[in-house]
Amino acid sequence: MLIFTTKNLFFFIIILILSLKISAQQSNSLDSLTKKSFQELTDLFYASKNDTVKAIQYANANYLKAIQEKDTMEMISSKYILADIKNNSNIFLNFCDSLIKVYSKKPTKNFPSAIYLRKGKYYFHNKKNSDALNQFTLVSKQLRINKNDSLRTINYLFLGLMKSVIKKNKEPFFYLKKSYSLFNKNKNYQSNKDLISLPVNIAIRYNKLNMFDSASYYNIKGIKLYKKLKDEEYLGSSYYIKGMIEFNQKKFKESIKSIQKSIPSFISDENVPLLISSYSKIARCYELSNKDLACIHHLKVDSLYNKTRIKNFNIKYSFLFLINYYKQTSNIEKQLVYINKLLELKEFELTEKNKIEKTFTEEYDIPNLLAEKKKIILELENNVKKSKRNIIIAILIIFASIILVFYQIRKKKVYKKRFLAIVNQENFINPKLSPKEKTTGNKPKLSNSIVTAILKELDTFEKEEVYLQSDNSLQNLASKLNTNANYLSKVINQHKNTTFSNYINKLRIEYSVKRLKTDPLWRKYTIKAIASEVGFKNAESFSKAFVKFTELKPSYFIKNLEK
Repeated sequence: MLIFTTKNLFFFIIILILSLKISAQQSNSLDSLTKKSFQELTDLFYASKNDTVKAIQYANANYLKAIQEKDTMEMISSKYILADIKNNSNIFLNFCDSLIKVYSKKPTKNFPSAIYLRKGKYYFHNKKNSDALNQFTLVSKQLRINKNDSLRTINYLFLGLMKSVIKKNKEPFFYLKKSYSLFNKNKNYQSNKDLISLPVNIAIRYNKLNMFDSASYYNIKGIKLYKKLKDEEYLGSSYYIKGMIEFNQKKFKESIKSIQKSIPSFISDENVPLLISSYSKIARCYELSNKDLACIHHLKVDSLYNKTRIKNFNIKYSFLFLINYYKQTSNIEKQLVYINKLLELKEFELTEKNKIEKTFTEEYDIPNLLAEKKKIILELENNVKKSKRNIIIAILIIFASIILVFYQIRKKKVYKKRFLAIVNQENFINPKLSPKEKTTGNKPKLSNSIVTAILKELDTFEKEEVYLQSDNSLQNLASKLNTNANYLSKVINQHKNTTFSNYINKLRIEYSVKRLKTDPLWRKYTIKAIASEVGFKNAESFSKAFVKFTELKPSYFIKNLEK
């Protein structure tokens, strides 16, 4: 159990008292609830999620019990479930940050490493990969000072998972196998819900690389472990992975049997994404042998999508099948329904284009899809003799959609051209200053000695990268250069041909672009973090300056560098 140190207890109790807002009327019932175990309170919380008042009461009781027992991690868990039921992530994140401030002054073997790790897991599960990577990196730094094999084992696991998100190659195995090696050496780790996922996670990565023997080896290890632990959730996942391996090997009958074994656990756990994937994969196994059975399972996918609106890559295959299925049966109404649903997925698919854009284009190109939609709409309108006005509106909508598609294609080409120009040139920034920003009228009368001295100081200022400091106002810089603001402004206007603000921002953007091109770690940072590194006070001002000098958004530039 992870607990407070005596030295930090006083400071932390203040934070806990301020954060725990429980009325006097509730205190008696909470005291009685604290006699239950943490597991019992957590189970009661999840069983009562439909009753928000009760769920909050169980979360507060869990928190109060954690305070009484001085159990830091249970306090954090309490805040996590409280944030979950109130739909406010700041409850959890702000609490973690206040703990980190306390423990950063005097780190222990467990803290603040365990808190960074908990935050990283939160970001990872919410698909905020850059934020997650920052937290796991902080854990690694802390563990160099205060060694902790348990935290190191878990951190290796999540670093491996992060590498899997970024790239589909063998790099994740370096971390995953390090974690697995430590896991096998300590049987106590089998009680950790994160670490027991190792066999199935390693199997998933091998399956993606089509290394089916290795994938099967680790998956079998997982099945044996989960049967021993009686863990139905992970056992179901292992049967699902077994089915995926068999599907990729075109062993469709075996794949159906394996995936069917996984479905009860997904239903019990309300794991909609994996349930959608299971029905979709079973349907695709049936497509060659029994199209009616395939249709039944694809319709189950559609039903789940209608209820939850959860988007999943496998949904596309179901909609494509149903479009063709109803086309062959001449049911144009149903055909149109699924064309519209497939178009709904367009925006989602474009955001994940590295994974599916090629498949989407090859299997059902958007212009063809729009053309098919137009044909069906016209046919339906003729059948029911709809008004001319509705036909014109439908055509205009389709025409506008096509124009929008071509506009986006053209926009991408322009961005790509600009991106390549920046990547391939050393001096690429040419700020487009408006006439108001250029110096006009009589030139200032400054002596040559003053101008030379200031230019020399500015040269040093640039070489030593002092411009990265956030306090570089005109007055502050003038003081640093041993001159006055008026002289400095005139020299920059006349000899740098720009304003002071443009001069500083240009240097910062040049620096950020060079670092992003040469340093892969920088490309994992958030925009806010990069802005802070180069001296901007916030992400918005950095983004505006980046667009001004490069004509590209920073997010676009980073994303394409990663490719």
